[in-house]
Amino acid sequence: MIVEAHTGNRPAQKILVAPLDWGWGHASRVIPLVWALQGYARCEVILGISGMSGRMLASEFPGLTKVALPMPVVRYARGSSQVLKILLQLPRLFFGVLREHRALKKAVIRHGISAVISDNRYGLYSHQVPSVLMLHQVRMSFPGGVNLWTRVFNRMQRWWMRRFDQVWIPDLPGEKAVAGFMSAAPPGMKEVHHIGLLSRFFYGSQAHPQTDIAVHLLVVLSGPEPQRSRLEALLNPQLEELGVPAMLVRGVMGDGIIHTRGRVSRVSHLLSSDLQQYMRSAHVVVCRSGYSSVMDLIALRKQAVLIPTPGQPEQQYLAGRMMEKGWFYARQQERLDLPASLRQVKNYFPPRVAVSGNLFERINSLFVRLEKGEGQNEHRHP
Repeated sequence: MIVEAHTGNRPAQKILVAPLDWGWGHASRVIPLVWALQGYARCEVILGISGMSGRMLASEFPGLTKVALPMPVVRYARGSSQVLKILLQLPRLFFGVLREHRALKKAVIRHGISAVISDNRYGLYSHQVPSVLMLHQVRMSFPGGVNLWTRVFNRMQRWWMRRFDQVWIPDLPGEKAVAGFMSAAPPGMKEVHHIGLLSRFFYGSQAHPQTDIAVHLLVVLSGPEPQRSRLEALLNPQLEELGVPAMLVRGVMGDGIIHTRGRVSRVSHLLSSDLQQYMRSAHVVVCRSGYSSVMDLIALRKQAVLIPTPGQPEQQYLAGRMMEKGWFYARQQERLDLPASLRQVKNYFPPRVAVSGNLFERINSLFVRLEKGEGQNEHRHP
């Protein structure tokens, strides 16, 4: 519920919202956050964008002001193991975080920004205005053999987390947590808040009329290259052989025009409202086991086959957890058998999860603080 403090004739609060450019998951889950902020009469949302996810948000919100912010570039291994490749890039990523922090300083002054909400962008903290870090993975776990790196990374992550005024975790606390141990608040850290599941299909979604194309199977590709293209290459012949009406959303920016051959339709990308209609009409969804995708599936209570991205421990963990809970069926990419997976998926069904009001409580608290003039020109977390 939105509760606005008395504001008088003060100008609108300018809130910068900036997601990580790592696939489309982080961008998709800030969509409901933007909708929630737009429900406040005196709030102007500014999008901090970069890369493909920035282009996706620009298409979702063409009327909002956009600020280009540099972001550390992650190079992915062509093989199945991404961990070592990413660990070797940590020094370069560290300096990339410093660059985006310097860019934010300039943006705060140039655009008169009142507060910052960053989704997994550790350099977007500020000593001039309140800053929030939103993430679900507050505890990392790497596969066996790199346990030392797990401890090093977790300590480094918490050091960066303390640069922010608050940490918002898009999950439920305790035993109800969808992300399991990954979203448990670190001991001793203050101002860490669970805000409930955050899906663009929960908050403020305005769906278009029902699409004319009825699909039995919806495939939504996402994530970094080259694994996105590899999965597409594996799925294409299997979709053709299935012989059922199917829609493949390729997960790339393009013309957005649907191309149909036989019983399979393909499109580069869809706006959230259109994607929701296809997800609602489909009997089964096939997608990566990214956390944002899992939240969207739970929001719509859709049966799904999850295919974790090779070499990403988080997605491997989530896929296994979803199967153990009996919510979604999961299959490894290298052993993908779509017909067999569709026979198994009928035994799995996601839970009914109520929309949490905690997100609005956090936003209300942020606006009350801004109206009181708190947070400006304070040096926090030395």
